[in-house]
Amino acid sequence: GRTLPAGMSVLPDDQAKRRHDERQAPLKYAFAIAILSFAIFMVPAGRLQDSKGPRLPALIGGVLLGSAFLIEGLVLTSVGIRSPAASTAVLLLTVGLMGGAGIGFAYVCPIASLVKWFPNAKGLVSGIAVAGFGLGAFFLSSKDLPFGGGVFLARYGIATFFLMFGAVALVAVVVGALLLSNPPGTPPPAVAESEAKELLRRPGFYMLWAMFFSGALAGLTVIGVAKGFAGEQLVTAAGAVTPEVRQNLMEKGALAVGSLSIFNAIGRIVWGTISDRLGRTITFVIMFAFQAVMMFILPLLTTETAITLGAGLVGFNFGGNFAVFPSATADLFGSKNLGANYGLVFTSYGVAGVAGIYAGNTAKDLTGSYSAAFAVCGALCLISCILSVALHVWRARNIPAAA
Repeated sequence: GRTLPAGMSVLPDDQAKRRHDERQAPLKYAFAIAILSFAIFMVPAGRLQDSKGPRLPALIGGVLLGSAFLIEGLVLTSVGIRSPAASTAVLLLTVGLMGGAGIGFAYVCPIASLVKWFPNAKGLVSGIAVAGFGLGAFFLSSKDLPFGGGVFLARYGIATFFLMFGAVALVAVVVGALLLSNPPGTPPPAVAESEAKELLRRPGFYMLWAMFFSGALAGLTVIGVAKGFAGEQLVTAAGAVTPEVRQNLMEKGALAVGSLSIFNAIGRIVWGTISDRLGRTITFVIMFAFQAVMMFILPLLTTETAITLGAGLVGFNFGGNFAVFPSATADLFGSKNLGANYGLVFTSYGVAGVAGIYAGNTAKDLTGSYSAAFAVCGALCLISCILSVALHVWRARNIPAAA
């Protein structure tokens, strides 16, 4: 066998797994904080966008996002692993809180602007606007593409990756922000314009919020556990295997879920286009029913091809949320204050982000599998099918101009 370098030793499987989990914990917390921060800061960002236009909040978002990763990269360069506690704290504050705030400020601006430019194709333009957001996850995690984030990370290290990503994000988002503007004139609104404070008195808002929560929860629960889940499915199907074969199957599982990011981006455009053609209600019912079926089926998939397709379809439906919900918000409450209104609806995504990570990990700890968490998500998606119809009825009775 090979001789290990001085100072290195082979850990038993249980110890190796425990150390791996300990190293991954800060990343999961940073991800959860980023999602929650993203959703919370969308509310003031939306209000600023509605009053000052899309350029200013997008500029703020670019500066926050780029600076967050630059600061984290500099900290890792100077402190590194010599002070894990300090590095973890800075990670949570920068990539978590500050990065999430940056995304929240920048994310809503192109959506709110585009639905004003293209009022008859809200779903399509919303889908196109956020498709890059979903596709970015694929490029940043890819280990196969020569310019993928995984390749860059393996070659140059995490600190350099953060510095490079921070610089690119700062320049790209700021330049993009300078290109944003609202149209010089907008057609008369199809529905009565509503301010954010009025939404809290309307049952339609809470139905829309609950629907977005269930759709986001399903997708984020799978995303949070996808790599481990896919690998474990393959290992379970293979039966008794050697540690080397187990490691190989776990790596295959991680590769299998790469389709989730690609389908996520595609789903944003496809579901947005479908909603423009068939209407939001029919689209919601089909999309939620489809996602419910996938959540119930997912624990039954045991081959690499099946898991790849299953994860991809979950991502496909998950992506549709980000095209159809801003469009539905504009349909129900008008486009003038869409930034603030959609910001309030989007808080459900932040709650779902935290709940999704907790649900998946809790189900795994209590039952040994993720099936229970997936089943709960599937049931909530079925409930959202009913809420979609109820929202349509409420809209017809309370917003005659849009019925």
